[in-house]
Amino acid sequence: MQGVGFRPWVHRTANALGLRGRVFNTPRGVTIDAYGPINQVDELVRALRENAPRASRVRAIREIALEPADVGSAARSPVEAFVIGASEGDGERLLTVPADLATCDACFAEVEREGDRHYGYAFTSCTECGPRFSIVEALPYDRARTSMAPFPLCQACEREYRDHDDRRFHAQAVACPACGPELWLAEPSLARLQVEDPIEEVVARLLAGGIVGVQGLGGFHLACDATSADTVSELRRRKLRDDKPFAIMVADLAAAERVAELDDEARRVLASPARPIVLAPAKASNVAREVFGPSSRVGVFLPYTPLHRLLLRGVGRPLVMTSGNLSGEPIAVTHGDARRALTGVVDVLLLHDRPIVRRVEDSVVASAGGATRIVRRARGFAPDGIRLPFAAREPVLAVGGHLKNTACLVLGDRAYVTPHLGDLETWDSERAFRADVEAFERLLGVRAELVAHDMHPLYASTRYAVDRKARRRVAVQHHVAHVLAAVAELHLPGPVLGVAFDGTGFGPDGTAWGAEILRVSGASWSRPSTYRALPLPGGERAIREVWRIGLAALHETFGPEAESVARRLPLFDDSTPESRATLARMMSTGVNTVSARGMGRWFDAIGALVLGIPRASFEGQVAMALEEAAWGAGGGRAPAYPVTLPSALASGDEETTAAHEIDLRPTVRAAVVDRLEGVAVSTIAARFHRTIVEATAAVVERAIAAEPAAAVVLTGGSFQNRILERGLTDALGRERVAIAREVPVNDGGLSLGQAWAAVLETAAERGA
Repeated sequence: MQGVGFRPWVHRTANALGLRGRVFNTPRGVTIDAYGPINQVDELVRALRENAPRASRVRAIREIALEPADVGSAARSPVEAFVIGASEGDGERLLTVPADLATCDACFAEVEREGDRHYGYAFTSCTECGPRFSIVEALPYDRARTSMAPFPLCQACEREYRDHDDRRFHAQAVACPACGPELWLAEPSLARLQVEDPIEEVVARLLAGGIVGVQGLGGFHLACDATSADTVSELRRRKLRDDKPFAIMVADLAAAERVAELDDEARRVLASPARPIVLAPAKASNVAREVFGPSSRVGVFLPYTPLHRLLLRGVGRPLVMTSGNLSGEPIAVTHGDARRALTGVVDVLLLHDRPIVRRVEDSVVASAGGATRIVRRARGFAPDGIRLPFAAREPVLAVGGHLKNTACLVLGDRAYVTPHLGDLETWDSERAFRADVEAFERLLGVRAELVAHDMHPLYASTRYAVDRKARRRVAVQHHVAHVLAAVAELHLPGPVLGVAFDGTGFGPDGTAWGAEILRVSGASWSRPSTYRALPLPGGERAIREVWRIGLAALHETFGPEAESVARRLPLFDDSTPESRATLARMMSTGVNTVSARGMGRWFDAIGALVLGIPRASFEGQVAMALEEAAWGAGGGRAPAYPVTLPSALASGDEETTAAHEIDLRPTVRAAVVDRLEGVAVSTIAARFHRTIVEATAAVVERAIAAEPAAAVVLTGGSFQNRILERGLTDALGRERVAIAREVPVNDGGLSLGQAWAAVLETAAERGA
């Protein structure tokens, strides 16, 4: 509850009730010493439960009776008043790490009110809003421990900071034009440009089709006019981002309604203190089609700092606001980062002199059917602590996966998951990951000796876990970690049945898993069933050149007739019979071919064959396109295709064999026949979705009949697919289905599951 105006609020409330004592930060949270009539103390406790500041979350209140002598002692506050005491920095750190908060309406109003001393000031904030995690050097969160320390308060700001009736009372990031950070415009080389008003100049450049690097809250953005097709196309060329959709920032909720279909929950989340990017169905608008890529949804968000608000008000139209990096690289946070990474990408840089201490990207939330799901947990959400079912006996560090990486630190009964750290595909991203993880440990004051990691030996995160000194390391199977993330967050009793669908994850047998039905009980697990694997000719190359996966599905299904079928499908127009024959030989001999059973690969196969998409420029592109097509046919309500269900389920430690697999070859045959006969691709896509839902539900029901489960966990990146999630939830019954809420179902939640696996394993060994 630090950094949200909690202590000032307690101070005002206690003084209004005539209480004496103090409120102060400790590493374990907030301590309140209150002395006065018992009914007034009770009223303070009631207010804590019911009326705490909007951005705070009071998880628990522990009451301890104090004698008057204790309250008045040297170790406590004087009894003559109720004051905010100095923070105490020693002791075990169990406090909530403050997340960054969007600028509140009161501060925005000051920024836009002529004559106000904060008019036009890009760094205006108060106790209810502004930077927290992105500027904090150490805990507890006080100005002296942030990157605001070099900016001494002017007299006016000092008065507000000391006035307990002011909303900036003890606001740690308080500043104004007289004493706070400043903006300037620079060339990509960092050479300063002499302009009278940097924001006015940036607005003019944006309206003229320029691309600007904006130093924001937790990193740089790349900004451009979202209504200009030429400018957006140029940004794609410079950023090396061919098709993946861009997010757009709009001035206010009314502007968001003009570009996206928003239900009540989407509107609430969009305007919340977290202020995430919200993915919602796009409306016809003045936004350039080039923004969306292949998607019919738009990622829209509102200004969350005065700087963004001033830019949006100035241009009067939506702006692309995307991460300030080249695709696959870490987001730039320092001026040096921007010079190295963004030269050749941006025309100018809008810089400031408040250092970004911690890299924090924008959070992403998906909206559908009146509900929202976190897709990327970062600014506004992370690293808020997640309460665990029971306390760990020692600190645990989990280092996550290879894509959409996060790390997690467990201290006591709290799991602190870092903001999204990105894909670890390059040396620069791996180096940033290592630095960010170690900085996170320093912030929380621990160096974990128990480290959990993925089983994949070649993941950058696994290499880090192996390289660092640790008393013990725990390797956790990828899909088990997915399931355990939900178990940890939702406090699910065991055993649970987990349906873990994604693109790929390393299996104990050395093959790629990803379409798994698992039984998980504590630290133990088994695999009753899975989907049949597909060969990937060329290995990882096939994930980018998805026509190879389509060809593999044809060979698995049609055998010797595969080539004649391929000649009739548009997917293979750009390939030659000779190249297809080469891949066929590779698959038959196993040369340069890997076996993969990921649900994402089956979506790639059907999507490629039906939609005729030969290549993917970003992860999940073909699966997204197949979902879009199915959505156009009413989702997954079409009848299912034929499918072969397993003749038996594996029990206990029994190894999963072909007899235990769900076989989609009949599905492929029927879908291809429909495609050749001219059936609408939207209908084929909808029928494929329905097939997956019905086949999975049937096997889950058999598994539960054989051995009851407390819940069915739906997890893995494939469950970002709205049709799969809704279809299986409806088929299995909402009361039985559990889906993580505070962490993503994709690989962004892996670190929490890994950490919980390590906690469970060590607890089982100690007989806890």
